[in-house]
Amino acid sequence: MQYLLSLIFPLISYLLQTYPRFFNKYFGVDVWTRLLEVRIIRKNHFRIPARPIKKGFIFKGYFDYPPVFILLLSLLGTKNLEKYQGLISPFFDALLNIFVFFVAIQLTGNLYIALISQLIYTLTPIVAIENSSLVPRSIGYLLFSISFYSLLMYSTSSFKQSEFLFLGIIFSTLTILTHRFATQSLLFISIFFAFLERNPIYIYVFGLSMILAVVLSRGYYLRVLKVHITNIIFWSKNSDNRFAHQVYGHLPPDKNPDLVGVIYKLLTKLAPLTLLVSNIWILSAFIFFIVRIPNPVMMEKMAIWGIFFYILAILVLMNKYLIPIGEGYRYLEMTQLPTSILSAYIFIYFYNSPLRIYAIIILLTLLVGCFFIILIVQYKAVIKDKNRSLTGDMKNTFKFINKLKGTPRIMCLPHQITTMVAYNTKADILVGIDSYSVKFMGDFYPVLKKPVSELAKKYKLDYLFLRESFAKLKDLKIKNAKVVYKSGDIVLVKL
Repeated sequence: MQYLLSLIFPLISYLLQTYPRFFNKYFGVDVWTRLLEVRIIRKNHFRIPARPIKKGFIFKGYFDYPPVFILLLSLLGTKNLEKYQGLISPFFDALLNIFVFFVAIQLTGNLYIALISQLIYTLTPIVAIENSSLVPRSIGYLLFSISFYSLLMYSTSSFKQSEFLFLGIIFSTLTILTHRFATQSLLFISIFFAFLERNPIYIYVFGLSMILAVVLSRGYYLRVLKVHITNIIFWSKNSDNRFAHQVYGHLPPDKNPDLVGVIYKLLTKLAPLTLLVSNIWILSAFIFFIVRIPNPVMMEKMAIWGIFFYILAILVLMNKYLIPIGEGYRYLEMTQLPTSILSAYIFIYFYNSPLRIYAIIILLTLLVGCFFIILIVQYKAVIKDKNRSLTGDMKNTFKFINKLKGTPRIMCLPHQITTMVAYNTKADILVGIDSYSVKFMGDFYPVLKKPVSELAKKYKLDYLFLRESFAKLKDLKIKNAKVVYKSGDIVLVKL
C-alpha cells in the first residue's frame, strides 16, 4: 500500500508542470529541433542518418544529437509527438520523483521522510520550470541520478554489492547516450568523488560507459562528443555575449524584451544568493554538516553531492570563462535527488525535537514560497511568452511562405525560432540541423555583427523573418527593405 502512496506527488507534480501548456501549447525552442530530428529519423527507417542533411537548412550538417531520447520520441510518430510534446518531459520527471521515494525508503525506512522528500522535490522551482518544454533534461537527470546513486551505494562498504556496480555501468552508459549536459555533470562529479574517496571506481565506470556508448552506437557517439567540444569552444570565444540580446547587445533588464535572457543574466549577479531561488533546498546539505545530526554514511555522501554542484554552479556563473561548460544554475538540477531527501531527513529530525513548531513553520513557509515562485515564472516565462512560442501570427506567416514560388532562403530574428520556421515551412533557413554549425554563425549569432544586407549577399538570402516584439525593423537599417507580409508582431521582409 505504501508504494501506491509514491504516486501521489508525482501526479501533482505532473499536473503542475503541464497546466501552462493549456494556455501556450507550443512553447520552447528545442521542441522544433526535436520534431525535425524525429521526422528525419522516421523517414530514415528509425535509423540515425549517416549522410549530411541539407533540406530545410542553409548550412549542411550531420545528425549529432545523443540517440536514445530521439529514438524514443520517434516511436510516437511526428503527428502524435507534435500534439502531445508538452506532456513528455514532465513524465520522465515524475519517474525521478518516484525514484526519490524509493531512495528515501531505502536509506531511512521512514515513510514520512519519503513522502516529504517527494513534496519538496515537487515544489523545487528549477524542477517545474525546466520541464516546461520538450527537452531531454528530465530523462537525462533521471538516468544520471540512478547511475550516480548506484555508484555511491557500491562504494559504501555496508552496501557493496555487484548489482549496484552493474546498475551504475548500465545507467551511466544510458546517460551518455541520452543527454550531453548530464554526461558532463557525471564526469565532473565522478572525478571529484574519485579524489575525495581515493577510489578510482567512479572514473573506471565512466570510462567503461563511454566505451560502451561508442560501441553500442557503432561509433556515432564520437560525433556527438566532437560537437559537444565544438560548442564549448564556440562559447569560449563568445563568452562575453552569452546572455546578450542578438540585435541590441547588452541591455539593462528593464529594457530587454527577452525575459529568459534577463533571468539568465540576473542569475550571474550574486550567484550564491540567486541560485537559492532555483533550489533553496540546497541549504540542507550545509545544515547537515553544521548541525549535529545522526550521520549515516550515505546521507553524508548525499550532502557532499549537493554541495559540490552548488559550488560548481557558483564558479561557472561568476566566471565568464567557465560559462561555456554550462549555464551555472543547471548544475543545481543535478542535486534534486539528494537535496529533497536531506531536507526531509533534517525536517523530521527537528520535528522530533523541542524545535518542532519552528521546523513546521520554516518548512511550510519555504514550500509556499517555492510554489508561488513556480507559478510566477510559469506565467511570465511560459504562458505569456512570445519570442519562444508558436503563435497564430506565426502560423499565418508560415502559410504565406509556403505559397511562395520555389524554395525561399530565410534569416530569422531571433535566432531561436530558426528550427520552428524550418519545421513549419518549405524554406531553407540560415541555420544547420547540427550544433556543429554554430562555428559558421559568428557573423550573426549570438549577436549580430554584420548588417543584414551584407548577410543577405553572403548567404544569398531572400527574406528576413522578424519578430518585432524582439527587435524593430527600423533598428536593423536594411537598405531597400520591403515588407511583403505582416501579421501581428511578425514581418517578412524581402531582401
